[in-house]
Amino acid sequence: MKYLLDSDTLAGAVRGRLPVVLKLDRLKPTDIAVSVFARMEAETALRLQPRAQARYGKLLKEFLGSVHLLDFGQAEVQQAVNLGAYLQAAGEKLSTLDLLQAATALSHQLVLVTDRPAAFAGVPNLDVERWA
Repeated sequence: MKYLLDSDTLAGAVRGRLPVVLKLDRLKPTDIAVSVFARMEAETALRLQPRAQARYGKLLKEFLGSVHLLDFGQAEVQQAVNLGAYLQAAGEKLSTLDLLQAATALSHQLVLVTDRPAAFAGVPNLDVERWA
């Protein structure tokens, strides 16, 4: 695995957002991971929009079936605790879900792919890319 997709990038992949699709086309499915948090956000967003659910629900399920789905275990918890304490001490703000995404990426040494790289600027040692 090389990349961890956040929910915005995951949605872009499923909706056929050209820059995301072109980048994914150059990668193997084994290079891509999705956290349980990105999956939760994407599935919740679809459930709240019945038209989108009908159009993209199957595509999301197929995409998630082709990549690594990362759970949140003890290593990720410890990383989140350390990172959260560091960010608070430094006066940095990060939403809870963003903290959990960053901790997952750091724990697995993955590049976090997001449309909001500036949100993660205060996270040390986190590689971030924007594909769109």
